[in-house]
Amino acid sequence: MKKRAWAGIFLSFSLLLSACSGGGGSASDTANPQAGQQGGSGKTELVVAADQDPVGFDPHKVPAASSVRVYALVYDGLTRLDENLNVTPSLAEKWEISPDGKTVTFTLRKGVKFHNGREMTAEDVKYSFERILNPETGSIAKSYFASVDAIEAKDPVTVVFKLKHPDAALLTNMASSFAAVVPKEVADLNKEAVGTGPFMLEKNEPGQYVLLKKNPDYFQKGLPKVDAIKFQIMKDEAERLAAIRSGKVDITSISADSATLLDGKPGVQVKSYQSLEYSYLGINVKKKPFDDPRVRQAISYAVDRNQIVQTVWKEQASLTGPISPAAANWALDPNTYDSYKQNLDKAKQLLAEAGYPNGFDTVIETASTYPDMVETAQVLQQQLKAVGINAKINQLEWGNYIQTWKSKDMSLLVGRNTSGTDSDRSLRFFFHTDGSANVWNYSNPRFDELVVKALQTVDQTERKKLYDEAQKLLVEDAPNLFLASPKSFYAVRDNVSFHPTAAGESTALLQASVK
Repeated sequence: MKKRAWAGIFLSFSLLLSACSGGGGSASDTANPQAGQQGGSGKTELVVAADQDPVGFDPHKVPAASSVRVYALVYDGLTRLDENLNVTPSLAEKWEISPDGKTVTFTLRKGVKFHNGREMTAEDVKYSFERILNPETGSIAKSYFASVDAIEAKDPVTVVFKLKHPDAALLTNMASSFAAVVPKEVADLNKEAVGTGPFMLEKNEPGQYVLLKKNPDYFQKGLPKVDAIKFQIMKDEAERLAAIRSGKVDITSISADSATLLDGKPGVQVKSYQSLEYSYLGINVKKKPFDDPRVRQAISYAVDRNQIVQTVWKEQASLTGPISPAAANWALDPNTYDSYKQNLDKAKQLLAEAGYPNGFDTVIETASTYPDMVETAQVLQQQLKAVGINAKINQLEWGNYIQTWKSKDMSLLVGRNTSGTDSDRSLRFFFHTDGSANVWNYSNPRFDELVVKALQTVDQTERKKLYDEAQKLLVEDAPNLFLASPKSFYAVRDNVSFHPTAAGESTALLQASVK
């Protein structure tokens, strides 16, 4: 079957975890941490304000958004999503799927080179996916490809995936940055980023900047449109705002509050879109008292999600369930969930039934450098106090926050996720018993059955029915409280062409240019 037909079947959404003289100035001297100075080359460099340092560059292991925004520009996958979230060819120029849906044959582009100069082959694709699937790797993408039974490098440009069953999310999941094709000879990808992508890692100065240089051999002619991208580390939003207004940076993500402050200011455009992200309160279902579903449900009844939309997001967000409302064809209306209606009496009743009539003490952990996460934790702290739950807030430095998330040993954690471009990520990836990102220790055989069956179902009407039931079950079991899906905002200098969408920052940066 031809690739476009299968892209239509597999793609489940109709529509997707962040210098001086930027302003489209010349590419900088890489030894100079104050990059962006004018030079004689006439080359262009975009300076992007980054709110966090990357915590590693291994695309198969590191889930931090601060790392993804860098390595998504360094690596390619077999497929990619365009700005409209359509599956399109990338390292694979075409693919065919057998009539039974269990064999997928990819034909690779010829002549694509890694940044070390070696040509990419089917053996590298085989190596990359076997590395992802190897439990010893600890890959964040392992559960994406649970359907894969075997991988064969048939010849240098042909790779065959044998599946245990049809996989409706395969092509979409292959577009994830976590499914990047890496060279088999590089021993430590956290230290040495070697991809086939549009940019090469030139320099990483922790606490200062990450500099990417254009790949002159990139297989997509005419891309990228700038010669360098510099991620300038600016953890404080006030610093980022001052930098975008003065022209020291070209692009920065901003909060809804800052979007209001910058709107109409000279030299700067504010651009927004409905994101696929959602904020959440994660609950470790193995930790007492949260191992009792009545306690988790009580927390849900105690929370006023509308207050979070109004207070934290200044009404620039929507209530959300497990799937962001941006995925309109798949997300259920949050108003259908009974536990989304604040009911303090119901919450107290459930706590009493669970043996906690006077509540209990606990800890909410969150990332100190994300104001929305801290503010969300503070709102939750006040709301939970009304039913006797006394929560201390522990603000963690970013690296410690990521380690805490991965540890599966937290009690309560406030964070943000991207529900992704396919319901499989929203549900199976995060909440299946063996889901790669199921750090909450959640396990429900019925939920597992629903999301696995949905993955194997190519009929979209039937698939939606399965996901509808799975969403309702997940909200009832409450391993996470899904809170709000915010609009995302960027501030962009007037002389820069940059059009962010739910497809992700890297997609927009690939097309970005200086006017």
